[in-house]
Amino acid sequence: MGKNEFQKILDKNNKEIINMKKQIKSKDQEIENLKNELEFLRSQILNKNRKIFGKSSEQVDGNQMSFFNEAEKYNDPKAEEPQIEEIKYKRKKVNNRGKKDNLADLKRVVIEHKLKDEEAICEKCGDKLSIIGSKSKELLKYKPAELYVEEHITYVYACKTCDAKADKATIISPDTAKTLLHKSMASNELLAHVITMKYQQALPLYRMESYFETLNVNLSRQTLSNWIINAAIELEDVYNYMKYELLRKDYIHADETPVKVIDSKGAETKSKHYMWVYVSEDLDSVIIFYDYQKTRSSSCPVKFLQNFSGYLQTDGYSGYNKVQNSKRIYCLAHIRRKFFEIIENLNDKALKKSRAIIGFNYCEQIYNIEKDIREQYNYSDNYYDDRHKIRLEKITPIFKDFQEYINTEIINALPESALGKALKYAQNSLPYVKTYLTNGMLEVDNNVAERAVKPFVIGRKNWLFSNTPKGARSSAIIYSIVETTKANGLVVERYLAYLFDKLSELENRNLEDLKKFMPWVPDFPDNFYSTLKK
Repeated sequence: MGKNEFQKILDKNNKEIINMKKQIKSKDQEIENLKNELEFLRSQILNKNRKIFGKSSEQVDGNQMSFFNEAEKYNDPKAEEPQIEEIKYKRKKVNNRGKKDNLADLKRVVIEHKLKDEEAICEKCGDKLSIIGSKSKELLKYKPAELYVEEHITYVYACKTCDAKADKATIISPDTAKTLLHKSMASNELLAHVITMKYQQALPLYRMESYFETLNVNLSRQTLSNWIINAAIELEDVYNYMKYELLRKDYIHADETPVKVIDSKGAETKSKHYMWVYVSEDLDSVIIFYDYQKTRSSSCPVKFLQNFSGYLQTDGYSGYNKVQNSKRIYCLAHIRRKFFEIIENLNDKALKKSRAIIGFNYCEQIYNIEKDIREQYNYSDNYYDDRHKIRLEKITPIFKDFQEYINTEIINALPESALGKALKYAQNSLPYVKTYLTNGMLEVDNNVAERAVKPFVIGRKNWLFSNTPKGARSSAIIYSIVETTKANGLVVERYLAYLFDKLSELENRNLEDLKKFMPWVPDFPDNFYSTLKK
């Protein structure tokens, strides 16, 4: 065999080897694509199952359980009753089993059980018995609610002497009881109770009707509904003042949630209606404001926030992009959730190979640092400044590594896979999340607004309105006041009764008068504050 022929055979074999390598590479790529597609389809199924059957967030919500299983869920025959030991003040003994029962701040009535003088005689010798000790047992008592009619009779006075001499009589009468609903039999206390049951305890009107029947009173759903709507009309000035104060803030959180609506025929409308939530939370006050709209259009936040100038923190919804004079901040919790949805159902072996766990861990590192800052500097006089400095030092490098990870991984990730979508969302959102590093007062996520949305999830049955804005706006007004009251640590029912009393006395509700009665005013009596939230 000649040299030329040998070279031809060698070239031919090399070409075949090269072609085979190309085919192998192509097959490897095809296999990898199929694996990715399989992983994508598997993640789609898992996510669908999770949304239908599983929890809806990164944490288990203990409230999401069967009504009938509630007693069994928390039943523990071995759990001890809460004990109060008395030293210089009342405090609960340490008990590390679950959520603590707290009785320390309740009114205490002491009842002493002693023998009568004639009984304190020794049966053997007849001498008087002496007290050598005592034992104590505590009972948690309940006083049933009571309704009664308070009749106010207002007498009218006239001067008969002047009446005989003059053409026109002088007639006067004393002031009578004033209530928020002037033409209603509902007292301010009862109205506050009804609103609290519906909007804080999420009790539907039909169940409230049954509740009042147990108190031997027939109050129809129509009557209760009229009270609530008329109360909302009276509270319109308070609602508008809350909006006025909110828009003066320089940092607002925003979110929106669908609201179920029924038309006049009782059928659910096809178009989605929304409740928009705006929250301002700083060291001095919290304002939670609900704004009902018939659409999710960007025109809603644009119109509402037209007089606002400052930081606006939201999720990635593009409807907020047209808001003028605002500096946008996105939410790290939404980025973390995208990665969490990928890894939550993976076994240990798959978890080690997952590229999504890396993105999730970057988010966890940031949250752990935020937690440490809160715990160490929460009572610092310069909390915001301290937080700003530590964030720049510790969190800025993490964001840099996180961004590099996203830019590298997104090249090989399938765009329609769960990982590809998570990376794309993170790539678009992360630059806006990093804005929070510019000011120590800013938060890393939008959880403040998301927490404000929860009352609608819990009380979903209450959100069935007619196809007019009247009922929906009424609930927006009352929810704004109730949730703002809760957020500022006040007892809702007690504050509402106080507010109704004050509004009943006002003839002209100007800003200066309303300012004195807002839930964030710092000088309420101690018994107005919830001791569990102090």
